[in-house]
Amino acid sequence: MTHNPGFQFAEAELLLEMAQHAYAGTPSLTEAVGTCGVPPVPEPSKNWTICADLTPSSATLLDNYWQVWQNQDDTTQYAIAVRGTVATDASILADLLFPLINARFDLKLDSITLPFHLARDEGDSAVKAGVHSGFALSLVLMLLTTDRPLLATLLWLAGAAKTVYITGHSQGASIATLLTSLVRHSAQDFKGPTYKTYTFAPAKAGNDHYAYDYARLAGMNGHGWAVTSTQDWVPQTPLTLEWLSDLNTPNPLRGFGGAPDPEAAVTLGGLTVEVESAIDRVRQDHTQRLRRRVESLSLRLRSEPIHLKASDLHAPSAAPVTGSDIADLIQQILDQIQLSLDYAHVGATVPLFATPGGNPTDGTKGCQTFDYFWQHHLGNYLKYLTQQYGG
Repeated sequence: MTHNPGFQFAEAELLLEMAQHAYAGTPSLTEAVGTCGVPPVPEPSKNWTICADLTPSSATLLDNYWQVWQNQDDTTQYAIAVRGTVATDASILADLLFPLINARFDLKLDSITLPFHLARDEGDSAVKAGVHSGFALSLVLMLLTTDRPLLATLLWLAGAAKTVYITGHSQGASIATLLTSLVRHSAQDFKGPTYKTYTFAPAKAGNDHYAYDYARLAGMNGHGWAVTSTQDWVPQTPLTLEWLSDLNTPNPLRGFGGAPDPEAAVTLGGLTVEVESAIDRVRQDHTQRLRRRVESLSLRLRSEPIHLKASDLHAPSAAPVTGSDIADLIQQILDQIQLSLDYAHVGATVPLFATPGGNPTDGTKGCQTFDYFWQHHLGNYLKYLTQQYGG
């Protein structure tokens, strides 16, 4: 496959097939293949095979899973396909963990610093890039846990690959978006390959400042595509709750840093105070829920086997990294919480103009109940993608 900037139907088709294959053998909330009127998705090209030594044998504690593929016709080309939501409490939890966290911070492990940089340094901006906390936690666990930690894979690919495609569907698409930011913002570790991303039906992965950064990083140069159906509800989530503190400052209502303008407050009367108080209660509720979930996840991590050594993290020691070490890193994410639920679409959009309507429910095609994910299935995405861009 020839790699070029810009949207390429053949690339999108292949990566959609890989995104579908990542669900293989796993009960899913969002995938129905060849049933209920959903067109089947073919297997990926035989020229591409899964790299067993780079693909984990099991999922993370949040049930995140991914596969690494290699092009047998050009062995310098690889692809990483991240699985979307599956029918488990842990996987669904990753979708529901709010609010946003900072998109740029460092994780500390003793004397080791792990840059978790998903956006540029914005200095003293009153509003900073933020990302979905559940998807960010998922990416951290993918990087550091399982028997094939993604961090080790990325470091290996930096020396072995010329091209790395990144893809995913639904939750997997959102995590793939964050992964794209991570490798592109890497100062050195992941430099080498050319990265190109196609996501399918991504939920919103961050706020507007994160979307701006991603557009500059991958969208403008034709290397960061988000394929989205106009009738799919998942890319419309998480629901955005935007208020004055989410606006850039200064603005007519607030000075720099977010301090309310007294005169504006008088003009607006009690409306500003009442609405802001209600929104703050929602934000605080989501923040408390995130803290409880992170603490529970940290406890489980302490007994998790970790297949990394300190030297894999650029430390001079070859001492093993433990589950307790990773748990301490996860706890540090709580320091990065933004009191914000302001989400935005991320990536250069490839729109699929879908026909409104749901799945057949008359039983003639084996479908007895209404499917709320009908427009979300990759089979339907492939149908519209082929009709509208395949020529």
